[in-house]
Amino acid sequence: MKFAYFPGCKIPFYMKDYGISFEAVMKKLSVELVELPFNCCGYPSRSRNFEISILSSIKNFALARKYDLDIITPCKCCFGQFKHAAFWYFQNKELKDKIDHLLAQENLYWDGNTRIKHFLSFLHDDFGIGELQKKIQEKLPDKKIAVQYGCHALRPFSITGFDNPYAPKIFENLMAVTGFKPIEWSKSTECCGSPVFKGNRELSLKLLNNKMKSASESGADYICTACTHCQIQYEVLKFENLPNKYHLTSLLFTQILGAALGISKDRLSITGELP
Repeated sequence: MKFAYFPGCKIPFYMKDYGISFEAVMKKLSVELVELPFNCCGYPSRSRNFEISILSSIKNFALARKYDLDIITPCKCCFGQFKHAAFWYFQNKELKDKIDHLLAQENLYWDGNTRIKHFLSFLHDDFGIGELQKKIQEKLPDKKIAVQYGCHALRPFSITGFDNPYAPKIFENLMAVTGFKPIEWSKSTECCGSPVFKGNRELSLKLLNNKMKSASESGADYICTACTHCQIQYEVLKFENLPNKYHLTSLLFTQILGAALGISKDRLSITGELP
């Protein structure tokens, strides 16, 4: 099995642990990752120049098509942007014609057949829960985990097609394979606050606090993410030197799954012990 690997912009600079552990898990599962000269997914420019944001994603699709590869990413923001771009590319003929013209100047084109997969949906739908269970070497301790879905993958379902936006189960099903116990909590599908941090810091931290309060009151020992922006947001208290009154820390699912698969801590970029 082979994919074009799209880490996005944040992972190489801010979340290297996520990239290292993701690559280690994929190697363990015999999934080959191919690095291509991708550009940004286009999400950062969506609110400033819609056409440029769509072009950015479609150009990446076209590049992967050139190598006859689908794309996989551990970033839900990038996943959501790719899905939006594909939707609008085929909905707006004028936009499509303009993008096709620009792609042709670089000897590229896209026929719409290249797929974008998020890490979680790949594991759940393509690799399969049953096959993943066979790979587990060490069931992890009985800890209660609140899984953080991330907004960009869930909504709108008509575009992303990731999981039921009101009652998603993919992440919980995958977490249960590791031995950790996913819990139900009221704010699992709500925004972590990351998208508004730069524009409205007070609101962003309020959203984060409400989520941590909900997870704590639901009995969670930890919060687990599979989204670059969500993990950065949950770590903001540490980096901003702000109080964490609920004493909850966030864990990367790639590191949790990797540990259950028997991958060594150094290959997962884990310092210290997993819970």
